[in-house]
Amino acid sequence: MGNLMSRLTARPGALIALMVLLFLSVTILGDRFLRGVSLDLTEDGLYTLSDGTIETIAALGEPVTFDLYFSRALATPYPQLLSFGKRIEDLVATLASRSGGKIILNVIEPEPFSEDEDRAVEAGLKGVPLSDGSTLYLGLAARNAVDGEASIPFFSQEREQFLEYDLVKLIGSLSDAGKKRLTLLTALPMQFGPGGPQAMMSGQAQPYVLYEQLREFYDVQEIAEDFTEIPAETDVLMIVQPPALNDDQLFAIDQFVLKGGRALVFLDPHSEAMNPRAMEPSPSALGVLLKAWGVEMPEGKVLGDAALAQRVQMGGYGPDSVKDYVFWLNIGKSNLNADDVVTGTVNTLNLASTGVLEPVEGATTTVTPLITSSSASMLFDASRAVGMPDPDGLMRDLVSDGKNHIIGARLSGPAKSAFPDRVKVDAPTVDAGGVAEGSINLVLVADSDLFDDRFWVQVQNFMGERMAVPVAGNGSFVLNLADHIAGSEALLDLRARGIARRPFVKVEEMRREADAHYRSEEQALEEKLQSAEQRLAELEGQVPEGQTVFSPEQEAEIERFRTELVETRKALREVKRELRAEIEGLGHRLAFINIALIPILLVLAALGRAYVRRRRTAG
Repeated sequence: MGNLMSRLTARPGALIALMVLLFLSVTILGDRFLRGVSLDLTEDGLYTLSDGTIETIAALGEPVTFDLYFSRALATPYPQLLSFGKRIEDLVATLASRSGGKIILNVIEPEPFSEDEDRAVEAGLKGVPLSDGSTLYLGLAARNAVDGEASIPFFSQEREQFLEYDLVKLIGSLSDAGKKRLTLLTALPMQFGPGGPQAMMSGQAQPYVLYEQLREFYDVQEIAEDFTEIPAETDVLMIVQPPALNDDQLFAIDQFVLKGGRALVFLDPHSEAMNPRAMEPSPSALGVLLKAWGVEMPEGKVLGDAALAQRVQMGGYGPDSVKDYVFWLNIGKSNLNADDVVTGTVNTLNLASTGVLEPVEGATTTVTPLITSSSASMLFDASRAVGMPDPDGLMRDLVSDGKNHIIGARLSGPAKSAFPDRVKVDAPTVDAGGVAEGSINLVLVADSDLFDDRFWVQVQNFMGERMAVPVAGNGSFVLNLADHIAGSEALLDLRARGIARRPFVKVEEMRREADAHYRSEEQALEEKLQSAEQRLAELEGQVPEGQTVFSPEQEAEIERFRTELVETRKALREVKRELRAEIEGLGHRLAFINIALIPILLVLAALGRAYVRRRRTAG
């Protein structure tokens, strides 16, 4: 073996040939026998499927066909979009390879005006028109063997970190049939709007916009204040500013959650939606349930936040009439959990007179904050939020406690019943007796005013139709929460992934410089071309009166301008060609660096080492 290595070292050409042969052999054998085996060394595990995704794929009962439409050639001039498209292609290919043949992947590059393009449009995909008249597609159509169809019309780069979630949700939607059941328990007049049932009887009912939106996507069934059980067919239990509940009703909710029921709960230390002119706080609570779920909401306390305070009109005129009101909060991206699949896509929320959630020491559940305050905040007595609050006085009295209070959170994990003594003795509201513990999964928000139209949407009357113009993302937040929590366990396990986009800043800078250089030259030539065409048109319209032909001088000038016109067009074409070549050349150089530079450096290093050893041997 040692003699063989010595002889190979003495013959660098043979060594290189052997290395190339070894490389090709490993590549071919790997493609043949190791397909689907991967090693993910990316910082955020971008190419590692989550357990929830693997469970979803494993549970597929029938084959699913993915038609990925990706206009790769048209995306080439846009490096970030091209990179994003490749990542999508890699991810769906990984899904297909891990599915054991249950996911059939077709990657299609639709040519303009082709049958593939027609099929993309028929599947519901949306293309992006480009300046040259072509259309760029980057979408996915999925179907199964029982006529289930779904699609992602166009992959948005803004949702790159939720790409895996969107694909798993797409798979799940193929087998979903009909609307899901949302059971609503609330004391708010969501169904009738301000004025309640009396407004309905007088024909003035205006349901909350969010209530109408929920009804579009869910089978919303409201349960009465004196309910005795949670309907068995409930997919999502939504509790919004509930009425006072007795122990039997709290026990029913306790058991529903412990048995795996999904719940969205919105409580409030003071609901302004209940009565905007109230002289006393209108709180809501769930008694002992919150502590059993691992959190507490301090009673009679309202959050004031100087950094998130909304500017509100407090009466009067002039700039002094607009003041910062610390109880009405405008929550921006920096106070929303960017890693959560719901709040990660919401830009802003408007809340009013919110409470806070505090984890209970020793709790077994996991509290994942979704909405937090700024550190310039403190808790006030809820009585300061009723009647005619004094914004200036509140701002003066606000002494920051330095905490980022939790306003909304996901609660998950093992929990025990809040009614351990009743579990085995008395279970009147459950089918097969009570359970003492279970794994819960719910969302709790310390505000219910976010449902009130006046805090997040402008409702206009347009030709007899109500038209809602959102000014905050409250609607998207609630709908996406319901959509997410109503999904499978696999979906609930998925969270945001790191984004794969790592922009090449220097490369982008070089591309922009080349683009600016040629664009200025192109613009100058286009102006020259336009001027020549205009002058030529003027000359051709100057036929002397009484004559049908131009004079020799006019003919010569017209010919000169025609020649100039042709030369300018030729120069313009050349500039455009050079611009495109410059951008493509940049891409080729980058590809060469990524693909070939390291192998070349290794070969050069091997040659250098062999040369040095040969010199030493000769010496």
